[in-house]
Amino acid sequence: LSPGNGEEDFWAAQKRGIPIFAPFDDEVKFTRDAGVFNGVFARDVDYLVVEELRNRNAFIALKKVKHEYPTCWRSHHRLVWLARKEYFLRTDRINSKVLEAAEKVEYYFEEPKNRFISFLKEGKPWCISRERVWGTPLPIWSCEQCGHKRLVASKAELLKDALEKPPENFELHKPWVDRITFRCEKCGGIMRREDYVLDTWHNSGASPYARFTDEDFAKFVPTDFLTEGIDQTRGWANSLLLEYVILTGKAEAPYRAFLFQGLTQDAKGRKMSKSLGNVVETSKLLERYSADLCRFYMMRKCSPIDFMNFDLQELSKRPYQVLSTLYHLSRFFLQNALFDEFTPERYRLVGDKILIDRVLAPLQPADRWMLSKLQEAIAEYTLKLERCEFNAAMAILENFVIETLSRLYVPMIRKELWTDDPETLERRQTIYAVLHYALKTVTLLFNPVAPHLSEALHQKVYRKLDAKLPESINFECWPEPDEKMRDKTLEEEFETLFKCASLVYAARQQAKLKRRWPLGKVIVAAPEKITSALRKHEALFLELVNVKAAEYASHIPEYAGGENWVSASENDIHVLVNGQRDDRLLGEGIMRDLARRVQALRKELGYQPTDILDAAHISELDDESIQLLKPYLAEMAELVRTKKVYLHHSRSEAQAEWHESELDGKRIYINIH
Repeated sequence: LSPGNGEEDFWAAQKRGIPIFAPFDDEVKFTRDAGVFNGVFARDVDYLVVEELRNRNAFIALKKVKHEYPTCWRSHHRLVWLARKEYFLRTDRINSKVLEAAEKVEYYFEEPKNRFISFLKEGKPWCISRERVWGTPLPIWSCEQCGHKRLVASKAELLKDALEKPPENFELHKPWVDRITFRCEKCGGIMRREDYVLDTWHNSGASPYARFTDEDFAKFVPTDFLTEGIDQTRGWANSLLLEYVILTGKAEAPYRAFLFQGLTQDAKGRKMSKSLGNVVETSKLLERYSADLCRFYMMRKCSPIDFMNFDLQELSKRPYQVLSTLYHLSRFFLQNALFDEFTPERYRLVGDKILIDRVLAPLQPADRWMLSKLQEAIAEYTLKLERCEFNAAMAILENFVIETLSRLYVPMIRKELWTDDPETLERRQTIYAVLHYALKTVTLLFNPVAPHLSEALHQKVYRKLDAKLPESINFECWPEPDEKMRDKTLEEEFETLFKCASLVYAARQQAKLKRRWPLGKVIVAAPEKITSALRKHEALFLELVNVKAAEYASHIPEYAGGENWVSASENDIHVLVNGQRDDRLLGEGIMRDLARRVQALRKELGYQPTDILDAAHISELDDESIQLLKPYLAEMAELVRTKKVYLHHSRSEAQAEWHESELDGKRIYINIH
């Protein structure tokens, strides 16, 4: 046994009454008690011991054994375990109260809870003394003659009984406090402070009591919520709990909820350290990336209890796309709303209807579907935040912004906004009211995660439209779901709609038919529930899939199997698309292709979506394309927001600054002004 050099050996020796022998000094060199090894460093004595055994004829064999061994976390040198005399709090005697208190705490996840409870069940006494140069001095004085010990419990007691009275504002730390001496009450000898400092976690555990007055302590402790890294299982979480139970004598924790979080590692899953050169410095990170982006990324990356592999390359991908999409959706809304002079106070959503100047009007199915999905998102997002499932909460916001709003809802209503017709103004105002409510709500939901972006949108978008709003977004109320806006049946119908649209897109891709190209007919062969939903929302379905007509059947018609048809299926849903295009469909398809290129040029040249241009010129088109396009020039002018569209065989026909583009493998030239 080596009871002075290992915990297992120590306790084995204690059980057998074997004395503890640890003849080492503070430099881990043997003392005179070690005889011939006096003054030798512990690591250098191995072969000397072997020789001594050989000289005494006690040597049997010399072998190496491979086993785990502790090393210094900083220098990586092997450690030497030494038994030392230290001071302990007998927390093992109150372990049942500590466990009872810990069981009452909300930990949000079972894994860290079980880890913490398992550690507490060990119930070991707490070693509160440390052999350090700096720290809170252990307030114990011992007599030089008889060894009697005294605990000094307050500064007042120290000042009252000190042999040499120090000034009232003297420094309580080392080395000044070590100059204070007392007279021993047992033998009259001199008492000096023992050269220990307190465990720094003892200070941390006492921080609430040290910080507050008794009145404040009673008011604010127990606190509602604390969070720390998982490494604080044995640190702050433990010391706060132990000292609070000691102080109050109650089986109660000083916190009602504690979230243990995983630590941050580098992209390869390694611990960050200066020696590895993989430390990410916050100041340099924030010079390149926004605080909101970093915060959203870290909350979205993984569960808070998992170790996070922080990868700079990921910051500018999906997290940036989410926040950028929110910004551009808000910008899209504001530009169009200002163009049509939208005022929020005139249009207010009431359940699944809209109140326009005190008159209730119905919303379109697309509006009601999006609002219904928003209520679901509010409820689920709030619940996930309350449960500290932050990554799942961020996924809900991400899905709503990217999928529900950007990919699905806006394409369904964008065409309605791209017109200046006075007869459709009320419909446009309704869309603005719906977008205003949805985007403002989403901005509020983003505020805890992206406060800078959320505040900027609150000031630059929503207060610009309504100056009566609170001065800061932080004064707004948290959104609550409105069950009157929820329509699960409509959500199911739209889920069917999107599923069938997806199958049409798959069929198009199979036949290399671009989505922008209008087609003549689509057939959906599916159960009655599916076809009924599509019939109900047929206009929207045809708009989404860019097809002129739809036919519904329970089985695939026999005539739909020719060479002009292409199909896609999923379970019991079959869609067939007629890929044959006449001149009318070809002309509209070319028009949409050109409109997309004009729109790209508008964006490149810095035009706002609401800017109405004087003219758009398209040059180097062949005769056939020009003839096919002529019936659609007015529609194209409306799509690209220009007063007129001109077609040219050659660039020489118009004096203009031409921009090169491409259409079906051929060069074309565009000018807008």
